[in-house]
Amino acid sequence: MRIVVMGAGGVGGYYGGVLAKSGQDVSFIARGAHLEALRAHGLRVESQIMGEFALPRVSATDQPATLGKADLVLMTTKAYDLEAAARGLLPILTPDSLVLPLLNGVDIAERLATVVGMDRVLGGMCQISSSIKAPGVVKQVGPLNRIVFGELAGGSSPRARAVLAVFKEAGIVAELSEQILVDIWKKYLAICAAGGMTALTRSTLGPILKDPDTRALFVGTLQEVALLARHKGVLLPDNTVQEVLAGYDKLPPEMRPSMGLSALHGQPLEVEALNGTAARLGRELGVPTPINHFIYVALKLVAEGKK
Repeated sequence: MRIVVMGAGGVGGYYGGVLAKSGQDVSFIARGAHLEALRAHGLRVESQIMGEFALPRVSATDQPATLGKADLVLMTTKAYDLEAAARGLLPILTPDSLVLPLLNGVDIAERLATVVGMDRVLGGMCQISSSIKAPGVVKQVGPLNRIVFGELAGGSSPRARAVLAVFKEAGIVAELSEQILVDIWKKYLAICAAGGMTALTRSTLGPILKDPDTRALFVGTLQEVALLARHKGVLLPDNTVQEVLAGYDKLPPEMRPSMGLSALHGQPLEVEALNGTAARLGRELGVPTPINHFIYVALKLVAEGKK
């Protein structure tokens, strides 16, 4: 399968590297110093799950149109780059190409479909903690390592099963979901709380969950998004909030989601796609979302990062 990874950062670099290691034909779309390092020295992955491995030579470019046609595109940019990155894909897509977004956010597939067409888009999400350690080097930490994807209309399909087979052959923990919208909303609920709170406080997860005041805000964020899902007609399990909270309680206290890392380093934030979208949906649906609104307002003036 010819695979193109749009955005070779922590997520794209990790999964693209694992797929390339398994023998798949993978090309990376990257930029800046990271791209130059990929071209000069290849990709190195340091993973607590897959171990360390190096790919001395990889296909990497900042010009998607120079690549051949893609069977599968893994969309792993940040949410604020989504539409521009998607437009860059158009020259390499065929009618049968699939685009699988693994971004944070609840409306990513719909936004992507406005550019590349709904028929090409699968719904998807991932759970992983990985980042660029240095140009050309991606580091994955912690136990989280999972892709969930599926047809947006529900059910299964031969094309989705073919993608699953490629993931499984590479050793990637992947699940083909017949109700991907439920899975996307569960991930969205979780990352609104974890990403928003770690960015707001500049803290790791452990102290936030230990302190009763910040824990209450964390739980409130989860509850608000769960209520939004219900009003959107997405039937999350009744114990979703408790399940997500219990999962976070089991993680190492030094864990910090990607938006928390971005805030710490003065990088652009995905707050518009996360807490900002929750606040907007709250207004549209008449659902109170005061905590998500506060997180959004508190972070939006620094959302573009340091210039």
